[in-house]
Amino acid sequence: MSSASRALRRAVPLLRCPLCAEPLTSVEAVPSGPGTSGPITGVRCDSGHAFDRARQGHLTLFGPRGRRFVGDTADQVLSRERVLGSGVLDPLATLLGRVAGEAIGRAHPADRGAGPVVLEAGAGTGFYLERVLSTLRGDRGGDDSGSGGRRGEGGAAAPLGIGTEISVAAARRLARADADIAALVADTWDGLPVADDSVDVVQVVFAPRNAAEFARVLGPGGVLVVAGPGPGHLEPLRSHAGMLTPEAGKAGRLEAGLAGSFSPGAAHVVDFTAQVPGSVAVDLALMGPSGVHLDRGGLEQRLGGGDREVRVHLEVRTFHPVRSAQ
Repeated sequence: MSSASRALRRAVPLLRCPLCAEPLTSVEAVPSGPGTSGPITGVRCDSGHAFDRARQGHLTLFGPRGRRFVGDTADQVLSRERVLGSGVLDPLATLLGRVAGEAIGRAHPADRGAGPVVLEAGAGTGFYLERVLSTLRGDRGGDDSGSGGRRGEGGAAAPLGIGTEISVAAARRLARADADIAALVADTWDGLPVADDSVDVVQVVFAPRNAAEFARVLGPGGVLVVAGPGPGHLEPLRSHAGMLTPEAGKAGRLEAGLAGSFSPGAAHVVDFTAQVPGSVAVDLALMGPSGVHLDRGGLEQRLGGGDREVRVHLEVRTFHPVRSAQ
């Protein structure tokens, strides 16, 4: 059985039908031999709604409105992969791993049989989610267990990552990012196909937010982690390339948008200046929202020669669900 199928098998008990919210069960191919399980080919609910798993490993779970947005193009995804591979955003990935580890240390009971669950909405290629899971595992090896999870040191169950992404080009890579990641194609705005109170950490990195849904899926003690650009992020590249400028007062609007569902917790800042090759500078300009408005050829002429100085200014904030009185 492939690693993508194993991760999805672990995730299915936590998934809900995006059309009727009923629990989903696995649809499996014929096993290859006695005592084995066939690969998951899709899922279905008792109401008869069925969803196929793509051969690349991701499972598409759109709600009644279906696909409304395409998401990142294949070219944008390739730009993002080259940037992430350069290491310039590694400090953010390291910080996210630490923040998730601290949150799970408080939220996830040590005696709970299953490992902690981290959901990243808008997970892209899975770079940050993979780094978080690696931190939580302590880079431990593991074997398949009969209960459906990998095991690490002392028999502790490995964490499970659930990544949602609207871009099929990104989801194909997300499904291959880590053996403990289940990749879903889903629209954050239409709701998450995940059960109530089933997640320990929801992580959002430069992606849309749905406060009510994040609060619904987080269990008691769960934490929302939001990463976004600070006011100086990517300068002076942003000005030179003609990229969109982040709106002022983003932190205040973030808190206002989450108010009612979440209360603010700790805030962390990543802020440093890096020298990046001109080719990486071009990809930095193209990988985000500005990418659809920019021309690669023109950027390569302006930025492609020599190294470029770039400020990496990012803010990571944590939020705690507000539970209504029973």
